[in-house]
Amino acid sequence: MKGSAQLADSEEEHGLLAMPEISLVIAAMNEEEGIGECLERAKSAFEEHHIDGEIVVADNSTDRSPAIAVAAGARVVTPDRLGYSYACAVGIRHSRGKYIVLSDADGTYDIADLPRFLQPLRDGQADLVIGSRFGGGIRDGAMPWLHRYIGNPLLTWGLNLALGTRVSDAHCGIRAFTREAWDRMDLTFIAEDFCSEMLRQMAKNKARIQDMPVAYFQRRGRAKAGTLLHGWRCFRFLLWRIFLRVPI
Repeated sequence: MKGSAQLADSEEEHGLLAMPEISLVIAAMNEEEGIGECLERAKSAFEEHHIDGEIVVADNSTDRSPAIAVAAGARVVTPDRLGYSYACAVGIRHSRGKYIVLSDADGTYDIADLPRFLQPLRDGQADLVIGSRFGGGIRDGAMPWLHRYIGNPLLTWGLNLALGTRVSDAHCGIRAFTREAWDRMDLTFIAEDFCSEMLRQMAKNKARIQDMPVAYFQRRGRAKAGTLLHGWRCFRFLLWRIFLRVPI
């Protein structure tokens, strides 16, 4: 990844602070309707399951999301440019945990599921655990018809075909992975399509990948990307970067 002030080294990144077991990283932009409840659920999950964890929010909001996150005990970092994929990478760069969990701030995932995602990593059975909304149940109104029945299945099928993987929901927004697996990745293209590029590199690095059924709920607040635009970006990445191996 190129040129981010937020990717500069800091004292905490050199290990001068105690390293938690888990880093929950959330990329957010104008999610004040849902971020507070998401973070409170995360804190409750940490406490209930005795998890030594931190919460890092990579935030480019113009609303109250950063203030809500700070009040909930999260560490907020500000990426120097927009984009979900880039924000995820910046948040991970500022995290310190042995295991990293990515989730969203809009209430679409129940963060109480976090321990289930961690267990295969802790047991040494997986390097990457990807949520499966199709396996866990998509609630009414949570996913547009085009995404649910055409876009996501087609893109997942194409990625599995090209990469030799066997995931059922390649673009699910909740996933967990080891820091060791992340550190083996080349971040040059990660900002183009985070989910696809991460799967590509994990497959290339022979990472052990598991599906994890997860329920998917209707989001709180307005969606940031339109159905067609988001689908086109993912398809373009699949065609040019994955199949043709040409940088976009």
